[in-house]
Amino acid sequence: MIAWLQIAADMPDDRVLGDVTRAAVLLFAGDAALFLVPVLVVAVIVGLVQTVMSITEASLSFLPKLAALVVVLAVAGDGVMRGLGDFLETGLLDMVGAIR
Repeated sequence: MIAWLQIAADMPDDRVLGDVTRAAVLLFAGDAALFLVPVLVVAVIVGLVQTVMSITEASLSFLPKLAALVVVLAVAGDGVMRGLGDFLETGLLDMVGAIR
């Protein structure tokens, strides 16, 4: 991801802004998927178990999803925050430079 930032100085202003925007969308979509996919998998598994066992308790569907989200946050949270920080530090500086 940093490679596009190094060549940003050689691009016209509108291409720099377009590339920064594209990188932001891809970064945020990837980070959102990192959290949503495990929760979706847990939700499907819990839903299947509830259907097979005819359990209608609402807390049984919420607590495993919450636990999966906490586990993913504990494992990948630091990397996600570092990636967002790196993007904000470099991407916004390039964007400000392109606007001037």
